[in-house]
Amino acid sequence: MRNSLSSILIIFCMMPVLGQTIKTASGDISVLAGEKGLSVTFGYDNMNVQGYPSEADFIKDKVRIREERKPGLGEKFKSSWFADREAVYEPLFIEYFNHAIPKKRKIAISRNNPSAKYNLHIQTLWVYPGYNVGASQPAKIEVALQLYEIANPENIVWESKSPTRMKAKAAPYKRELRIGAAYASLAISMSWLLKKKAK
Repeated sequence: MRNSLSSILIIFCMMPVLGQTIKTASGDISVLAGEKGLSVTFGYDNMNVQGYPSEADFIKDKVRIREERKPGLGEKFKSSWFADREAVYEPLFIEYFNHAIPKKRKIAISRNNPSAKYNLHIQTLWVYPGYNVGASQPAKIEVALQLYEIANPENIVWESKSPTRMKAKAAPYKRELRIGAAYASLAISMSWLLKKKAK
């Protein structure tokens, strides 16, 4: 699965995500200059899905449609919807962020990095899953980003303007890869921000 994700996304995630910038609301991202390690966490509480009042309404509708087609498909969808976060979206963000940072000033980003001074928290606010059924439309996400000291989480040293919207560079057939591609785009944009601001 890991090789499949990488091979599908490598072509379009290696280039700059033109027109998609992360803007600062407060603080200074340059505190990361010289840092070798960065921890990352992800949140999805109260996330909305395009076209629905809430994520719960989206899941309820998709489960109903699939259960009418074949019993068991709905619950399979529900399970994969949540599992894809840790299995697909988050690894893609980490992989493409790490790959995009030049080796001469590489920051090793990972979950629960024990040597890191700072944590980057990515809060997903909204998702547009896109589609690929003959015609295609890439996925989009909106996120809020915060950087804080791990030893003192209340000390937020930088945060992005919210919401920050990212659009995937392509629309693979599988839903999880379409959405995952948007997180890959976010990773590339974040790495370019650090290239400019945290030299």
